Amino acid sequence: MLRTSISSLKTALAFLKRDFLITASYKTAFAADALGIVFKVITFYYVGAVFGGSVSPSLSAYGHDYFAFLIIGIALLDFVHTSLDTFSVSIRDSQMTGTLEVVLLSPIQLPHMVAYSSLWPYVFTALRFLTYVAAGVVLFGLRISTHGILTALVVLLLTILCFAPLGIISAAVIMVFKKGVWFQTIVNGTSVLLAGVAYPVDVLPAWASRASYYLPLTHSVVAMRQALLNGKGFVDVRTELFALTIFASVLMPLSLVIFQLSVNRTKQLGTLTQY
Repeated sequence: MLRTSISSLKTALAFLKRDFLITASYKTAFAADALGIVFKVITFYYVGAVFGGSVSPSLSAYGHDYFAFLIIGIALLDFVHTSLDTFSVSIRDSQMTGTLEVVLLSPIQLPHMVAYSSLWPYVFTALRFLTYVAAGVVLFGLRISTHGILTALVVLLLTILCFAPLGIISAAVIMVFKKGVWFQTIVNGTSVLLAGVAYPVDVLPAWASRASYYLPLTHSVVAMRQALLNGKGFVDVRTELFALTIFASVLMPLSLVIFQLSVNRTKQLGTLTQY
């Protein structure tokens, strides 16, 4: 048991190191990405400045202005994009290079392969999230409560566990249908419109506001804002943490089953390596 755990850890670190070195080798792209985040933060600030010093009733629950509300929502939305892109791009690249079948027939179990291949993209997205927050703090005095940092880390972990299955399902869709843009568009569009990323869900029509609570991102942005902006602890955001735990517990095994079914289906049809 211990030997298996050590072997899994070494494999995970090998995947993480490989992907980190690949990213680090493109220093210009890395710097451009960071600069792009800074430009976005500046844009968010002046969008918030349109509202002046007023705080609408919908934002009063967070005790901050629109800039603080927006920057947390947009930064978390990155995890949706990462989830949808990471697995599907990996599958497509493997199909194009002809290595997909070899990988799936290797000794690495399917759940492990899925987890290992997503480690660096999620670490990188977490670094992007920190860059958003740091740029807001340094450039415009964004107030972050240190009391809620531990809670925020737990919310971040649960957020990844909720969003990763969406990427796995997206990869399964691409394997079977060869095109997955429609699935990604639905997930992205629903998240932006209903999850409270750019505006509180209570400004939506009643039916849309109720529907938003069936999206994991809704609970993620609420909990993260409460933790980082208001310093709330685990007890204060227990409803959101419980919801995220339920989402992760259901979506992760479901996504792995769907992915395995898609592999079996494409093998039967002989289209596993087609793209």
